[in-house]
Amino acid sequence: MKRILLALFVIGVARGEPIELVKDGKSSAYILVRAEAGRWERQAAQDLAIVVRKMTGASLPVVNRQQEGFPIVVGDLARPRLAEQLERVIPKQPVLRSDAIALAVDSQGLYLAGSNDDSHYFAVAELMRRWGCRWYLPTDLGECIPQQTSLSLEPFSYSYAPPFEVRGYWISWNGDRTGYEEFAHRNFMNNASVPAGHAIGTYVKEVQKKLGRFEVSSPAAAEALADLIGPDYSTGKSLSLSIEDGEVSSATESDRELSGHLFDKYFQTEALADSYLLFYNRVCQRLHQLFPDSQARLGFLAYINLTLPPQRKIEADRALVAYLAAIDTDPNHAFTDAQWSSRADYWGALRGWVKAMHGRVIIYDYDQSMLVWRDLPNPSHQVLSREIKEYARLGLLGFSTESRNAIATTFLNLYFRGQLYWNPDLDVANELKLFYPKFFGPAATPMENYWSAIYKVWNDTQVTEHEYFVIPAIYTRELSQNLATQLAQAGQVSQEPYHSRLEFVRSSWSILDGVTRMQERVGLGDYAGATLIGRETLAFREELTKQSGIFTTYKSFPESGPAFWPGEVDYFEEMARLAQRKIRQSPILWGFRADPEDHGIWQGWAGQSQGWGSIRTDLYLQAQRPETRPGYAWYRWDVELEPAQLQGVHLLFPGLFNESWLYLNGHLQAHRPQKELWWRNDYRFLWDVPLQDLHSGRNSLVVRTKVPLHFAGIFRPPFLYRP
Repeated sequence: MKRILLALFVIGVARGEPIELVKDGKSSAYILVRAEAGRWERQAAQDLAIVVRKMTGASLPVVNRQQEGFPIVVGDLARPRLAEQLERVIPKQPVLRSDAIALAVDSQGLYLAGSNDDSHYFAVAELMRRWGCRWYLPTDLGECIPQQTSLSLEPFSYSYAPPFEVRGYWISWNGDRTGYEEFAHRNFMNNASVPAGHAIGTYVKEVQKKLGRFEVSSPAAAEALADLIGPDYSTGKSLSLSIEDGEVSSATESDRELSGHLFDKYFQTEALADSYLLFYNRVCQRLHQLFPDSQARLGFLAYINLTLPPQRKIEADRALVAYLAAIDTDPNHAFTDAQWSSRADYWGALRGWVKAMHGRVIIYDYDQSMLVWRDLPNPSHQVLSREIKEYARLGLLGFSTESRNAIATTFLNLYFRGQLYWNPDLDVANELKLFYPKFFGPAATPMENYWSAIYKVWNDTQVTEHEYFVIPAIYTRELSQNLATQLAQAGQVSQEPYHSRLEFVRSSWSILDGVTRMQERVGLGDYAGATLIGRETLAFREELTKQSGIFTTYKSFPESGPAFWPGEVDYFEEMARLAQRKIRQSPILWGFRADPEDHGIWQGWAGQSQGWGSIRTDLYLQAQRPETRPGYAWYRWDVELEPAQLQGVHLLFPGLFNESWLYLNGHLQAHRPQKELWWRNDYRFLWDVPLQDLHSGRNSLVVRTKVPLHFAGIFRPPFLYRP
C-alpha cells in the first residue's frame, strides 16, 4: 500500500477586534516558555523576542511563569490549548517523524506549538513569516525584518503538517557553517536523517574473513553481516549499509543473474538493485529474529549500481530507508517537461524505488553548488518549483541536500529548498517579487533585472550536463555585459545592509566576467591571455571570500588538480608554454557528422570530403546539439601545410572527452582510450598525437569520438605544434 503524506490545512478565523501586541513601540505582552524547554523550543521564544524588538523597538520579556500582560505562549505550555488542532493534522503513522504546527490567537493569548522540539520553532517561524520576516541567506546578511512601530493580529487559528518528513541540507567540502542551523530552522528544515554514508566496505572485509568470499546473493553473507551489526542495532541505533563511493566491482555471477544482467546506461556499469535489495531484506529478517523490539533503521544509497530500481517483485523490509542519489541525470530541467528524457528517466527510477520501498525514499539531492565549482551563480529553484508537487503526490519521505553552502553559487537555492520542502504550493514568482525590495532596498529594480537575466538563461538552457564544462554554454560575454549595465544602474548605496549585499553582487559579477573573458581567450587558442585573466579572476575570488566565509568553500578545502579552478589555470599556463611552438591554431569551426548508428567507419567517412556540416570546437557536443544520440561523432579539419612544417609535428587536443580515433588523410593514425565515465578520467582531457606522413598542401585531420549520454566531443580548439 502506497504511503501518502499530504499537506493538511485547518484554518479558522474568529470574529473580533485586532489584538495589539505592540503599539507605538510599547507592549504589555510577554513570552512564556517552560523552564526545561528543549533547545529549539527555547530558541523559538528567544528569537521571537529578538524579532519583535528589531521590528518595533519593543522589548518582550521571556519568562517561565505567567505574569501580568498578554501572554505569547511557546512550545509545550501551548500544546493543551492547541491539542485538537495538532491532532487534526499530525499523520497517523509517520515513518520517522511528524513536524506539525499549530497557531492560535484570541483575547486570552497567542499560542504557538509543534509536535516536537524542532516544530515548536517552525510554529514561531510561521508567525514571523506572516509578519514579513525573511532569512534568505545564513548570517545577518540574509536577514530581512520589516520596521514598524505597531504590531497587531486578527484572531485566527491555523494548523499544518508538511508533506515531507525529511527536509534539510548538510554542508560538504568543509563549507562555512556560520548561521547554518538557525537559517535551516527559520526556513522549516529539520535536517532529519537515517545514516546512509558509504559504509559497507568494512563489513564486507569482515564477512570475507569469515566466509572466504562476499556474495550479495548468498543468505550466509546476509546472516554474517547481521551478526556484525547486531550489537548496535539491538540498542536502537540506526546504521548505514550503503555501497562505497564507486561501482560495486566484486559482484559474482550469481549476483548478476539475480539482477537480470541489466546495465545502467548512466553509470556505465552493471545494475545490481535486485540482488542488493534482497540482501538488505535478509539482513533485516535476521535482525528482527534476534532483536524484535528494536526500532532502528538501516539506510542505504540507491547509487551507482543501485540507481536503476529493482525489476523483480521485491518489497523492502520495513526497517530499510533508501536514499536515491541520481547524480548523473539532468539537473537543469524538470521531469514534467517531456523534452528532456534524462530527467524523465530519473523520475521513472524514483517511482520504481518509492514503490519497492513503500515510500521510504529520501532524495539525496545535489544542490547545484556541487555542479559548477567556479563560484558562479547556479540557481535551482526553477526546477524544484516545477517538480515539488509531484514529489508530494508520490509520497516519498523527503530530501537530504548535499551543498557546499557557497552562497556565491547557491544564492537563494537553499532558501527556496527549505520553503518548498515545507510548502510545495509556495508561489516562487511572488516570493521573488518580495525579495528584491526587501533584500536590495533602493537598488531593487536593477537587481531584479540582474538576477532575472541569470535565472532566464538557466531556465532556457539546453544544457543537460553538470560541472564547469557547461559554463560557456550558459554564461556568455553578452550576458556579462548586460549584467554590468544593471550594476551600473544600481549605483552606489551607502545604507546597510544594502551596501554589503550590493558589494557581494559586484564581487560575484567580477568573477563571472573574468571567467567569461578567460573562456573567450581559450576559444581563440590564446592560453597566455587565458592564464593572465584566470590569475586575475582568482584574486577577485579572494576579495569576495574576505567579505564572508559563507560565499565560497575553497579556503577550508584543498583545491588540487585540473578539476578545480586554480588547477585549470595552471593547465592553461602549461598549454601556453606548448603554444609558444605552435605551427597552426585550428579554427573554432570544424566539419562535423553525427554517427549514432556507427556507419562512418564502415562507409569510410574519414576519407570523404563531402557530407560534412560544421560545429564549434570551443564547446562540447551536447550543448550545441541537445538532440545528440549516443553512438559516435566525427570532426574534420583540413589544414594547409608548407614543406617546412611537416617534420616533428604534433596535433594537441587541449580538451577532448571520451575514447577517440584520429585519421590522417583517410588512414588511422592513433587511438586514445578513456574510461567510460568522463569524471573518472584526468580532468585535463588532453590528447597529444604525433603526426606521421603529413604532406605539403592540404591534409585532412579527422577525429572519430565516442558519444555517451554524458559529455562528448572537442571543447577546447586544438592546435598543431612542434615539441
